[in-house]
Amino acid sequence: MSMPPQGGWPPPQPGPQPPNQPQYGPPPGYQPYPGQQPYPPQGQWQPPHPPQKGGGTTKWLLVAIAVLLVIGVTIGATLLFTRDGDGPSTPPTSDVPSDIASANDTGPVEIITEEPTCKALTDIVNVLADAQQQGWSDERDSLGPAADWTASQRSHVQTAVTAITNAADQMVSLARQTPHRVVRELYEQFIAYGRAYAESIPTYTPNANDLAGVNVSISNALQGICTAIDQGSARRSLALEDVGPPTTVAPTGDVGNPQRFLAGPATTACEAWAANDSQFLAGTNKWEALDTSIPASDWSPAQRQIQLDALPVLSRFATDMETTGRSSANAVFEDFAVLASLYFRAYVSSGQAYVGSDSWLSYTALRLNNTLSAACRLTVA
Repeated sequence: MSMPPQGGWPPPQPGPQPPNQPQYGPPPGYQPYPGQQPYPPQGQWQPPHPPQKGGGTTKWLLVAIAVLLVIGVTIGATLLFTRDGDGPSTPPTSDVPSDIASANDTGPVEIITEEPTCKALTDIVNVLADAQQQGWSDERDSLGPAADWTASQRSHVQTAVTAITNAADQMVSLARQTPHRVVRELYEQFIAYGRAYAESIPTYTPNANDLAGVNVSISNALQGICTAIDQGSARRSLALEDVGPPTTVAPTGDVGNPQRFLAGPATTACEAWAANDSQFLAGTNKWEALDTSIPASDWSPAQRQIQLDALPVLSRFATDMETTGRSSANAVFEDFAVLASLYFRAYVSSGQAYVGSDSWLSYTALRLNNTLSAACRLTVA
């Protein structure tokens, strides 16, 4: 199983595409999602057009009177039914939370090609990265028990934890706004695992590092989703067949206080996930070392062969991801696994037409893989 992320999201700066490496780590020279507006520009509201001329004033007065009569009859009927108790006194309401934009998203998971929360997400992650880079990113993986921390380490951890907690609080709003169920679940799990990591600090032991691993992997996956949208690689989804509907959909709960999606003992799904991951790593050593910024048109014969040899391995891994997710009996696990499989399949679909921006598809899949791997490790910690 691949190791958890080392540190947090890096400070944004221009540079090459993310690497193929499945182990956690920020892509060198990550270029952040630019300041794209979350919604298309909206014009000023325009009043309704006045009625067309030609019918005369008398005609419009008659129409207005007729409308008032209809309204009066309707109101009277409503009052009558209400008074007699034979009709509803209040309009029927849905049992779906009205402030959750994705509450009715119960269909198959898809590659995200539009996401209105990306701009706000990037603003949050940029500030979070600054705090994490003040020592915590370099030290997190090697931290011992809290009782053994130096004053410097304690200060670095507290700075990062404060930023993680504040970011989690701000992402509650984004979880409500996204129209995609799986993106909401990613936000919710960022919140749940980030807060759990913060709560672990007073009695911290190294096992709690995977709480941060899940949290940071999710933030990277979300940024990968947004960057793939911005750079156009998410449109590779047009070449993919639709996947089947979810075997089950998690109920929409309290977005402001989400629970960790894996909190019990190790599951069969986690064991299968670890086995699939190990097999994938063994078959992609050369692919991991490829320079992802080089488009297919500029590959050497050796680079082309490495890429072509890796594609069947990636396809098999994608299939294993979906199969494992659907057999997990865990709706969130399934959604994350299927989403990862789709991003790998989209990457594979690029084939001989590969360009550098397509690397964000595999990057997103790998970060989702890290998310599930770290969450599974916590079940046996």
